[in-house]
Order: sequence, then structure tokens, then C-alpha cells
Amino acid sequence: MWLVDQMSPGTAAYNVPYPVGIRGPLNVEALQRALDAVVGRHQVLRTLFVDFQGQPLPLVAKQWSVEVRQIDLREVPASERQTEVRRLLKMDAGRAFNLARDLKLRTTLYCLAEQEFIFLHVSHHISWDLRSKAIFYRELALLYEAFCRKARCELPELAIQYSDYALWQRRHLQGRTLDELTTYWKQRLCGAPPKLELPADYARPQMQGLRGAKYAMVLSEELLEFAKKVSRESRVTLYMLLLSALKVFLWCYTSEEDVSVGSPFAVRRKETDAIIGMFINTLVLRTKISGDLTFREVMVRVRETTLGAIAHQDLPFEKIVEAVCPPRDLSRNALFQVNFRVQNNAAAQLQLPGLATESLDLVDNDSAKFDLALELPSSPESRGYFEYSTDLFAEDTIARMAGDFYALLPALMAQPDVKLRKLDVVRRINQ
Repeated sequence: MWLVDQMSPGTAAYNVPYPVGIRGPLNVEALQRALDAVVGRHQVLRTLFVDFQGQPLPLVAKQWSVEVRQIDLREVPASERQTEVRRLLKMDAGRAFNLARDLKLRTTLYCLAEQEFIFLHVSHHISWDLRSKAIFYRELALLYEAFCRKARCELPELAIQYSDYALWQRRHLQGRTLDELTTYWKQRLCGAPPKLELPADYARPQMQGLRGAKYAMVLSEELLEFAKKVSRESRVTLYMLLLSALKVFLWCYTSEEDVSVGSPFAVRRKETDAIIGMFINTLVLRTKISGDLTFREVMVRVRETTLGAIAHQDLPFEKIVEAVCPPRDLSRNALFQVNFRVQNNAAAQLQLPGLATESLDLVDNDSAKFDLALELPSSPESRGYFEYSTDLFAEDTIARMAGDFYALLPALMAQPDVKLRKLDVVRRINQ
């Protein structure tokens, strides 16, 4: 991520924004103190990454104050207020971090009316993962409650910091362990096509851009229950079934029979469960597909690939790239250009004492880290999305892709033992 930031300065692609609605007598001073205390507990949020001879040198800030920018919108006419809020949320969510100078957490508090607020917190992915959000909300609530009472909050001291994990990882990836992991990934990805050419609307820039947008995707309760039933019958997880559907979808669109997709996996251990940080590794999942396979056979292949990747997930993605050594191409991601993830857990909710809080819709910061990414919900209450590069695709094209995926998924599950080339929906998409 540091290297991407150096190559694309000013990008917000790795910003992680979350807006929260708040109603009630918010104590802003207590909120500020609580935010400062969280950052004090977790060194990774106040780690600065300085360029030292072309390499990132981490330095932990000794003094800090979390930005709590306050914007008063009470004078904005009610008919215009929501439009203005959306504009400001997008602007603040898209403000780039300076990794060498900034804390990796900042906030904005929008006052909409008396005792009505939106609290936007933005972190940088270099110091943050999904579990970090739950840790942050829990500690922020306890600290806020204590500071409101002008009392001390005795949170247990953290046993380790993220830097301790980073040191362990470096020591772990040596000798026989490193050799075994490197050998697995070199063999697994040997001969894999370096690029997947989805039909694009615009010519690919010589240098990969990070401009993008999101297109909402929702899976109905009926469809999800059907997917869970088929996955149980096929002895795969819901994740594996949905990934299999995406692989077939990509095969339909590209006619490529050797498809690699990147997917993030949590690499947290018991020792790291209480600390904020980026404990995610992106793995490359390669599957060979043909029209003579059935969907159930594709799922078996995806299951074997996924389980093998998880068993060898300790090798960081950048080390996988070094081991495989694909052709250098600054116009696209190495090893894969399509990313896939499933929302596995119920989203953490911020609960502050004496206040009504509500998680709001995610803010689109107009960025995309890949040509195409698909994030699907695991419950009908959540929303997923296609995230796509606007340098390559028009919104109409993504809308058509979404419609094709909606048609393909239930058709594959309804006839999992029919060869792919015999399915009407597959023939239609291929055309």
C-alpha cells in the first residue's frame, strides 16, 4: 500500500470511511478525549511511514491529537441539507492521507440540527481491517462513557502492538517455512495468464488509475437461502459457491479458461484479536474452467484451490508476486485484475451511552483498486456492490454485468449438474 501511495500520491483508494448518525446531547470534549485515548493505545494509528532510501521507515508519533473537524449545517435550508451532507461526506471521505505526516484516523462531525449529528471517521487501510472497526467502537464507547463522567477508564493494557506482529512475521518467514510457502505459490501460479481482458468501454491507460465507482448489489433472502442449501449439498461454503459463480461469469465474459481472482483473507491470530491493524492478506485463487464442466464440478475445483491457498496464506501478497515474477505492467494489477469478497459478519455498530446511533450507508470515495471487484452480502439486510475502474468501464456496462450476474447465479444453482455450455443463460452471455 505504501508503494501504491508513492506511485499515485493523493489517492483515496485505501481510505476506509464510515458515517454514523447520532441523536442526543453529544459531549464533543469527551469524544475528542476518547479518540485521542484510542490512538494512544494503538500505536499503528499514529505510525508515520517516512521514505528512507526508497523504503518505508515506520516512526511512532509521541504527540498526537485526532482531528475532529466540526461543520455546522443548521443554517443550510432543510430542502438542501441532505444534498449538502452527501457532498461533504464524499469530499471528506476522499481526502487523501499523507502517510508520512498524518495519523491514520481522522474524523468530521456534521451538526445537522440541535442534538443531531453525523460522525464520519476515516482510517487508512494500511493500519485498519474490518475487525479493527469492532475494536475501535468498543473502546471508543467505554472511553467516551468514562470521560463523560470525568472518571478514569481502566481498559486492560494491550499485550502486543502491531509492530510486534510485524516483527514476528519477519522472523517466521525465513528458512524452511519461507521455502515451502514460496514453492507452493510458484507451482500453483506457474503459467497462469498475467491478465484477464474484460471487454472494456475505454482504452486502458498506460499507468493504472485508481478512479472508480460502485454499483449496488443486493441478494434476496430467498436467493441466499437457496445458495446456502446448494452449498451444503455440494460440501462447499457460501463463499466458495459465490466465488464459483463469479469464475463462471468471468469465463462467460472473456472466454478465458484459466481464471485468477484475488481475494482478501484475515490472518489474525488469537494474540492479535484485541489490536487495531491491517491483518489481511490477498491471495490469488486460480481455477481452470471449460464448458464441459458442471457448476458442481467448478465448485469442487474452487474448494480445492481455496483450501490450498488458506493453508499457505502466511506468505504476503507482495512476496507471492516476487516468487511468481509476472511480466511487469504498470497498467494493471499483478497476477489478477478482479477481486472478490463476501461480507461474513454482521457489521459492528457504534453505541454511545445516552445517545441514539445508527450506521449510515457507506460513502463512495470514487476510487477502485482493481479493474473490477465484487463484494457480496451474506444476509439480505446488507448491500454489496460491483466496484469498477471508471477509466475502463461505463456505468451502463456495469449495470448490464450486474443483470447478467443476477441471471447467472440462480440458473447455475438450479442446474448444478448440467454442463455449462448447455445452459441457456451461459449461451446468452457468451453471445
